[in-house]
Amino acid sequence: MINPKVSVIMPVFNTVSYVEEAVNSILSQTFRELEVIIINDGSTDGSETILNEVSNRDNRITLINKKNEGSAIARSLGLKMAKGDYLYFMDSDDILESCALERCYKRALESNLDILIFDAVSFSEDKNFRAEGFDYCKKGHVGSGVYDGVEIIDYLLSKDLFRVPPWIHFVKRDLVIENGIDFYPGIINEDELFFSQIYFFAKRVGYIPEDFFRRRLRPNSTMTTKFSMKRVISYFTIIEELDRSRVTGEHRLNRVIDKLINNIINGVSYQAGSLKLSERAVVLRFIITKGLLRSLKTKNLFVLLFPFFISLKRALYKPIKAIINN
Repeated sequence: MINPKVSVIMPVFNTVSYVEEAVNSILSQTFRELEVIIINDGSTDGSETILNEVSNRDNRITLINKKNEGSAIARSLGLKMAKGDYLYFMDSDDILESCALERCYKRALESNLDILIFDAVSFSEDKNFRAEGFDYCKKGHVGSGVYDGVEIIDYLLSKDLFRVPPWIHFVKRDLVIENGIDFYPGIINEDELFFSQIYFFAKRVGYIPEDFFRRRLRPNSTMTTKFSMKRVISYFTIIEELDRSRVTGEHRLNRVIDKLINNIINGVSYQAGSLKLSERAVVLRFIITKGLLRSLKTKNLFVLLFPFFISLKRALYKPIKAIINN
């Protein structure tokens, strides 16, 4: 296809059990004028074999097999190759409803949108995962109008509803290219930085209250792996880059960046309770150096300093509950 209207970009790394279903959910879209750019990021589990077979069935697929360098570099490569008017970033272990891209394209065109967001639901075949704990629903909170990017971030943060996974965003390619936004290499959660930044430039953001995306929760995925110092350092980088996005005199933007950073550092502080003392000291030092101590909620500071109280609370919860129930 010479001029696709939508470019779907999908990085793949070791998702052999799910990748064919994910790709098929894109190929079966009712919207046909799309290209599918698949970047196999050095998979070692047989995913490459499946992708080679699938790509031979549909000429809309462009498959790149490359060495493993991380999802940021894979997505960035796909972004450079994309020709569509709009971009959609798909994960290789999930499912997109067949009507999603058609509905998104029509709405984006009608309202001349820079960004269109929608909802997702989580599921898992593994009984150890509580899918309901991963909430991507904004129904009843966001209306059918058109919003300014900074305005919608501010509003969603106030409702604890700001979510930035790639797969709930349908984005005008010109917004990304003209503002020089790219995926930061070498970090985890690079999408959190990328999608926060595109909102800064977006003038027209819309919402469709539909669960178009099915998010699969599985062991050893990025979302479900144990919190680590690598993730902490990645969040430090995201905070530093958000800081660099400030614009002198743009008080509304700078205030929203403050809120984003505060939101991130509170999440990091709470999750850092699972880290070693020396690692928690690194987190605390960063918070103090960046002048973020006052931004921490008391609960999160307490968890960072005294995480054993959380373990004690969990250990006592069931016995105490049993005594009360009896």
